[in-house]
Amino acid sequence: MDEINPAIPYISLYDAGGGQTINGSYLTWDGIKCKTSHFTYEEDDDRVQLSVNSSGLFEITFNISLSGNGNNYFEIYKNGSLISESRMYVCPPTVGQTSYYDSGSLHYVVFLQKDDYIQIKGTCAAGSGETIANTSRLTVRFLPMRNWDNGKAGRPQWNGDIVR
Repeated sequence: MDEINPAIPYISLYDAGGGQTINGSYLTWDGIKCKTSHFTYEEDDDRVQLSVNSSGLFEITFNISLSGNGNNYFEIYKNGSLISESRMYVCPPTVGQTSYYDSGSLHYVVFLQKDDYIQIKGTCAAGSGETIANTSRLTVRFLPMRNWDNGKAGRPQWNGDIVR
């Protein structure tokens, strides 16, 4: 894991092992590529938690490749509740063979505050699906807004502007 301490909250996880069956459970990641102190995550856990007060808009990026022959979909959950319109389908075709491969990528922007957590749930509506090693990745990063000062740990700098 790369140890970094930037002011902008960021976490990047990956699943090196693969082999997770898509069966209605939350996905886990066995590798931490990069994590700032703003997040709490332990390897093979199913939730990424914002552990310090860095509330704001966060971009969630989820990538996955599957083998199988099913109708699989993935959804983002915040604090255990489904985020509406966050569904992505990954459907390997079933034409004459028992297993094909397919990939998908999901981007979503959500408001998070301290102690909120994110989970990705995978469901197989028909057929089968299994993750491929090193292709399941989850990145959550803060989206800086007006007057964000990365050199001041994110504290806004009002240099004479009138802010309403």
